[in-house]
Amino acid sequence: MKTYRSINKHFPVVVAAFTSVLLLSGCGPAPSASETDSSIQAVKLARVVDNVNITSRTFPAEVSAVKTVDASFEVSGRIVYENLVTGQIVKKGEILANIDPTPFEQGVKEARARFDQASRDLTRIQATFKKGLASQAQMDNAITAHELAGIALEKAQQDLSYTTLRAPFDAQVSERLVENNSFVRAGDIIARLQDVSRYYFNVNVPERVLSAHKAGTPVLATASIISAPDKQFSLHYVEHATQPDPITQTYKVVFAADATAADLTPGARATVTVQVNQARFADGVLVPFSAIQGNDGAGFHVWRFNANTSQVNRVKVDVLHIENNFALISGDVSQHDKVVSAGASKMREGLIVKPYTPEQ
Repeated sequence: MKTYRSINKHFPVVVAAFTSVLLLSGCGPAPSASETDSSIQAVKLARVVDNVNITSRTFPAEVSAVKTVDASFEVSGRIVYENLVTGQIVKKGEILANIDPTPFEQGVKEARARFDQASRDLTRIQATFKKGLASQAQMDNAITAHELAGIALEKAQQDLSYTTLRAPFDAQVSERLVENNSFVRAGDIIARLQDVSRYYFNVNVPERVLSAHKAGTPVLATASIISAPDKQFSLHYVEHATQPDPITQTYKVVFAADATAADLTPGARATVTVQVNQARFADGVLVPFSAIQGNDGAGFHVWRFNANTSQVNRVKVDVLHIENNFALISGDVSQHDKVVSAGASKMREGLIVKPYTPEQ
């Protein structure tokens, strides 16, 4: 009991001292990693980007089709019909050319006759086998002959179908390499077809521009044809090479026009202007779209991270524009601030968090 009274007597002093330590620690720098409680939630942060920070570069480009394929027959013969006009558009399934089908039709007739004969022989052997008048070997031979005749008939029918060459997709005939009545062998290229459902713009860009795209920075591109510089085409990213050109040390990047245009032609020379952090509005900053919380009725907000206190605070913002995965906002948020970009719906005012660091 005496010991208890002694502790109780000095308890207010201990509490006051402990409170003072807490207050002093709250005014100091954020706790180190070793001092951070493992229960503190880790969040992914994103830096606010100044909307007026624009980097614009123009590169020479070449227009190409989505793909180019070589059209050829799978059998040999003499072409008796061709519908290959350079520059024309053909629909998927449309007949491009025909080989004389006569020898192939004869092949089908011969194969069918052999199949019918094999079927009759099999039926006769089966009847005699049941009566014990045919051996097992004769029965097996009849079955094998029937199967081989069926395979030969299927091949003959398939070869006959190969005498008609059809367009594999909606395409433009870019080049015709044969004329009507020409004899062609299987595999000989008779025409080149281009898929022009979209048009690609191929450019070579330095590593800095490619890195900006890979880091998630908004990269917008527009193009114009050298022969018609007044008309602009909006582009979107398709793919890029992962190995640089050994001489120029640039990376090939492919953009696609948003819509098919009649005045675009594969092989045309063009210029592509790539803009990083393009601003369409005079004011505002850019944040990842995932950082935006709220709705039209209640308003929108983001959670700003305070590096000194390790706390997040709710900041009301106005959403001015949405571009791909980024939102242009205005409010009490400035360049170089950090906002919660993943898990923002789980935040609350004054919550202590720690930046998420991926494991190495």
